[in-house]
Amino acid sequence: MKIAACVILYNPEDAVEKNIYSYIHHVEKVYVIDNSEHKNYASQFLSAYISKVRFIHDGNNEGIAKRLNQACTLAVQDKFEYLLTMDQDSCFEQSTVERYLTCIGEYIEKESTSMFGINHEQNLQKADCVFSKTSSLITSGSIINLAAYKDIGSFDENLFIDFVDTEYCFRSILKGYDVVLFPNIFMHHEIGKTTRHRSLKNLKSSKRSIHSAARLYYMIRNHFYLSKKYKDHFAQQLSISKKDILNRIKNKLFYDSDRIQTIRYLLKAFNDYRNNRMGKLL
Repeated sequence: MKIAACVILYNPEDAVEKNIYSYIHHVEKVYVIDNSEHKNYASQFLSAYISKVRFIHDGNNEGIAKRLNQACTLAVQDKFEYLLTMDQDSCFEQSTVERYLTCIGEYIEKESTSMFGINHEQNLQKADCVFSKTSSLITSGSIINLAAYKDIGSFDENLFIDFVDTEYCFRSILKGYDVVLFPNIFMHHEIGKTTRHRSLKNLKSSKRSIHSAARLYYMIRNHFYLSKKYKDHFAQQLSISKKDILNRIKNKLFYDSDRIQTIRYLLKAFNDYRNNRMGKLL
C-alpha cells in the first residue's frame, strides 16, 4: 500500500509530538496542516523529519472539511493510494498501525471501500482482522481510499466542522461504496474535555462531556443540514445522532455556567440553517 497521513492541528498541546510519532514511521509522508492563527512549536518538532513531513500553515482556521480536501488533493498529486487522517489528540500503540495496514491489505473488497476505520471506545486486545460494514466512521484514525475519493467527491465544506465524516460516509454509500470498521483495532482518541458532575436525578457523580456553545452550534446546524439531505436513506442513524446532540445540550445547560450564551447559539444554529448560512460561524 502506498499510504500517506495527515493531521490537522489547532493550538496543539505537547502531547501532539507523541501522537504523531505513533504513526509517522508507518507511512511514507505526513501532511501536517495547522489551523492555528500563529505558527507553533510543532513545526520545530517536525523539522527532525523534514524529508517525510510537509508542514502547511497560512494563519487561517479553515475548519476540518477544507483541510481534509487539501490533504487528499496533495496525496493524489503525490500519487498515494490511501490517506490516514488523524486528529491532533489521537494516537496508536506501536504495533497497531502495522496490523491495521495488514488488515486493509488482506481485505478482498478494498477497491469498493471508500473508508476504513477502527475502534476508539474499547481496546479488545485481539489480533484478528475482524471487520463489519457500517454507515459512519469518525475521521480520526480512518484511512481514505483516494481512488474512491476522486469518484465520490470532496468533503462537504458547508459543514466546516462536525458531521464532516458522517456526510462523506453517507454519500459514499449512496455512490455504491462500503464503509468498513475493524473493531479489534484500537486507537486512543480524546473526545472533547470531560469533567465530573453530580446527576440532578440520582445525585451520582459521573464524567460528562461539556462542549463550548460554538461547538454545539455546529452540531445542531449541521444535523439539520444532514437530516434534510439524507432523511430518506439514513433515518435511523440520524435519529441516534439527534438523541446524542440533545444529551450534549442537556449537559451544557445543566452542568455549565454560560446558559444564556448557549441558548443564543442554539437559536442562531437553527436560524442560520433555515437561512442557508453554512460554513464558518460568523
